[in-house]
Amino acid sequence: METVRLRRIQEPSRVERLLDAYVTRSRVLGPDAHQIRDPNALSKTLRDILTRAVRQGQVWTCWEDRARTWLFTCDMSLDLSRERGAPVLQVNRYSEDGGLDESGRWIADPHGMWSRCAD
Repeated sequence: METVRLRRIQEPSRVERLLDAYVTRSRVLGPDAHQIRDPNALSKTLRDILTRAVRQGQVWTCWEDRARTWLFTCDMSLDLSRERGAPVLQVNRYSEDGGLDESGRWIADPHGMWSRCAD
């Protein structure tokens, strides 16, 4: 992918949309999950992770259902996106206690289905 196009995709609002697409299609969330948009509604532990991620230029989204909370932080890898010809997201998923549940690079196919990138 050309660098100018990738830099436009890297704008936070576009990366946020990509992250939302990943989260809603990744089958991590339960059927009753809903998005938390207010950072003040999160626990101090998750707010600390969120603050650190934003300082590093990452975007975030948080979801909860009756039993669980998931915080996702993300940035786009310019190098891998250029190499693969599509946006590649580095996604970190944290549980309600602040533990890192999963970290990986993900890419969407032309149909919007996400798969983990081979390293």
